[in-house]
Amino acid sequence: MAALQTVTHNLPAVVRDPLIALLGQECYTVLVWNTDFTSDRCLKLALSKGLGLGMVAGGAILKLPQIVTVVRSGSARGLSLSSYVLDTAATAITVAYNLRNGFPWSTYGEMVFLLAQNAVLIFLITSYSSRPTVPRLVPLVLLFSTLAYALSSTSLVPPSTLAFLQTLTIPLALSSKLPQIVSNFRAGSTGQLSAFLVFNSLAGCLARVFTTRTETNDPVLFWGFALGALLNGVIALQMILYRNKRDVEVFTKRADGEIAHAQTVTGVERKELPPIAAANVGVSTPVKQGIVGGGTQGTPQRTGSPASAGGSARRYVRRLD
Repeated sequence: MAALQTVTHNLPAVVRDPLIALLGQECYTVLVWNTDFTSDRCLKLALSKGLGLGMVAGGAILKLPQIVTVVRSGSARGLSLSSYVLDTAATAITVAYNLRNGFPWSTYGEMVFLLAQNAVLIFLITSYSSRPTVPRLVPLVLLFSTLAYALSSTSLVPPSTLAFLQTLTIPLALSSKLPQIVSNFRAGSTGQLSAFLVFNSLAGCLARVFTTRTETNDPVLFWGFALGALLNGVIALQMILYRNKRDVEVFTKRADGEIAHAQTVTGVERKELPPIAAANVGVSTPVKQGIVGGGTQGTPQRTGSPASAGGSARRYVRRLD
């Protein structure tokens, strides 16, 4: 240990000061200065801080793949607006609760980044909806602006009320996941859901169970993360079970190139699609007449008279997700 202590005793201030701020003077002395790794309490704290900082860094990019997926595909199909609205409200309350209680930044920092990314996703979901964007977006902006102002004010939301609201985030968080779970189950597909987002959300909740128990020991936060891990686990399981399911568009094209009939079919087995369509999004592949796959037929996107297609019409399939 003497050789190691030669290094730890001569750490530059740019390294030493952040470590002291992170671990506290006592655990810094035990773990870094004395290089004593027998203290369970300090080891747990160091592990918790490491996980916490990893969570903050991961939270800064957690939903970026989902945002990129939606923008590239030009579709928010499979994403539940109600889920994101509820999740954003719950996250805002959690940020205010942690901030006003003076809990370490490493135990909740990623929530701030997730708020910003949720706002982007809500905008994208409303923008890619078939319904007008502004009438749906304006009430949401007003709602979240009012919520942010109220949560920042101790006179409008005193500590006791904030603690009660944080307790309410547990069923709120559960209800934000349930619509997504039900939507996936009904469609037999996870649509545009990002596997990176789902599995990292699960890992993040599990990590927060540990960091919350270690650093704040707040029962409300602990059970919120524990139940969040449970529901994220269900969505992750759906990602695995539906990994070979695809959403496709089946359409009939006349000899003149006009589309006579088109409809969306969800939850089609990958093996039931032509190889090119199964491997590429947006590539049209001719298929034989008949129902493609065993998925759920959605509402036709464009309709025409099947009879007008004539005998020269051909049937195509195009993968959407």
